[in-house]
Amino acid sequence: MKTKMIAVKELVPDMIIGDAVLAPSGKVLLGKNVRVTPRTISLLSMWDVNFVYILDSGGTEADNANVSEDISQPDQQPEQEPNLSVVFRTFYNEYNTIVSGSSQSFDFVRNYKQVPIQELKDLSFSIYSTVLSTGAAAMDYLLVSDYNLADQVSRHSVMVAFISSMIGRQMRFEEKDIQSLVLAGLLHDIGKFVISKEEETAPAAHIISGAKLLRNVTGVSPEVVAAILYHHECLDGSGFPMAKQGDKVPVYARVIAIADTFHKEAYRMEYSNPFCALEYIFRERFTKFDPLISQVFINNVRDALLNSSVMLSDGRIAKVIFFNEERYGSPVVRTENGKVIDLAATKNLTIHYVLNEEYLVKVN
Repeated sequence: MKTKMIAVKELVPDMIIGDAVLAPSGKVLLGKNVRVTPRTISLLSMWDVNFVYILDSGGTEADNANVSEDISQPDQQPEQEPNLSVVFRTFYNEYNTIVSGSSQSFDFVRNYKQVPIQELKDLSFSIYSTVLSTGAAAMDYLLVSDYNLADQVSRHSVMVAFISSMIGRQMRFEEKDIQSLVLAGLLHDIGKFVISKEEETAPAAHIISGAKLLRNVTGVSPEVVAAILYHHECLDGSGFPMAKQGDKVPVYARVIAIADTFHKEAYRMEYSNPFCALEYIFRERFTKFDPLISQVFINNVRDALLNSSVMLSDGRIAKVIFFNEERYGSPVVRTENGKVIDLAATKNLTIHYVLNEEYLVKVN
């Protein structure tokens, strides 16, 4: 079937993509024979794609048989709900692929003091796309990581980018703003790869070095650089490196501050325990953090943690059934034998960590 070039702004649903749409790096953004949907048009616009090839009208039934639906196939309902462990594993494989790519890119920064910006932009877009396709479940999956992710800068950077993306969506930011926010989240600690060992003890050294490194990189907006420079600032002026206050802290930096703090607090130990991290952000929502962004984030994480399975400090498995107002670190849980426990009113009993489904499958 013949193809013709058409401007993205002239696309209408049910047209068929005639040739693969590629990123500047060569990565396939959209495959051949994909049926155009409103979401496809939106994504192409966000990718800054101006023209695409479509199949010319008048195709035969044989041609049409090869047509695939949009990547996410939003209008098709599966015959049965996929096994959650399979969905989790798929997400987690994608996550690990992104972490691996980030590690390679950051190693390049460490070795050559240069920024492979196109590779990092592609990785940030993969994070953005994964959150877009996974939706609210992405937070569920990120909360059950069963090893210390905060001990590696690359893993921490990817997690901050994921969390920032989800906050941006919850805040209803424009899609282009979310993409910039994800890139800023991924790059927020890039300065740690270029500072000397002597500078590692200076809290602001990696921030200033990161901002200087990125300031002259083509394709990195001033807003992204500002987010990196100010992500350790606090709204009450107690942050660094410039003790900015209130509205002088850019919105991207406010989001990254919450994502960065949450991940570091939640993964201090061997296993993930987001409950105390959530309570910390709640306590500081009117001092260190933006109160509106904090509340949106708290609500999102709280909803993701409700009905989650946890390991208690005494070795019992329980399910979170209710959150006490202002005591997010000590919810109400129900043990496997049906006993309801208010952890806020129970001494010497806490949540040890969140259980992932792989563990639950093994023990049940």
